Amino acid sequence: MTTTDHYRLTTDTDSARKSALTLSDLARATLWIVLVISVVGNMAASYSGAATHIHLAFGAVTALSVTALVVQRLRGRR
Repeated sequence: MTTTDHYRLTTDTDSARKSALTLSDLARATLWIVLVISVVGNMAASYSGAATHIHLAFGAVTALSVTALVVQRLRGRR
């Protein structure tokens, strides 16, 4: 005998679908990790007085990851 729970807002199919990790979620998490590492690397390069090309490399990685996150966000809103 099956019983129905009148207080449950989701069904089993809804919870299984939401728990699946998509490629977009994996890309977003990876981009955030890359962004944090590049910002910390740029900050460490600033405090240590590193050469200009190191600042430019970390800055380029930061700019590319921010751009990719913004593009992913804007495409997801459509």
